[in-house]
Amino acid sequence: MNVGNGIGMGLIGIFPLIISLCLTGLGIACMILFIRFAVRAIKALDIYLAEKSQRNKLY
Repeated sequence: MNVGNGIGMGLIGIFPLIISLCLTGLGIACMILFIRFAVRAIKALDIYLAEKSQRNKLY
């Protein structure tokens, strides 16, 4: 009987779990960065539109 085989199979079974956890973490990090970017873009668009409408009122 080869006892070491059971330990090796257990380690191989952990790798997909580690990979899926890493990918989940990367997905959450990317989502947070995208939301931060979207908020900044909306603020920039609001500022641009406010300046544009203010400029139109002057003329």
